[in-house]
Amino acid sequence: MGKPIYRVIVDFEYRNKSRGNYSKTKIKKGTIDTFALSRDDNEIYEYIKGRIFRQIKKREQDIEVEVKNIIIRGQHGETNY
Repeated sequence: MGKPIYRVIVDFEYRNKSRGNYSKTKIKKGTIDTFALSRDDNEIYEYIKGRIFRQIKKREQDIEVEVKNIIIRGQHGETNY
């Protein structure tokens, strides 16, 4: 029996990291609709972290990401392993 696959929708905000004492940067918002193998928020974030950076075309060390909302829509099957 495999692991359950869940459909998740993640709303997040991101902005450039502050340089020096001046830290006023514009906050931008984004959403990712994907699948995850867990219902735990921390595991979902670790799983989709790379997808967030690819979607906004930035590197991890250049921006700050804050997850605002994680919606788990339901189970969509199981893995084969």
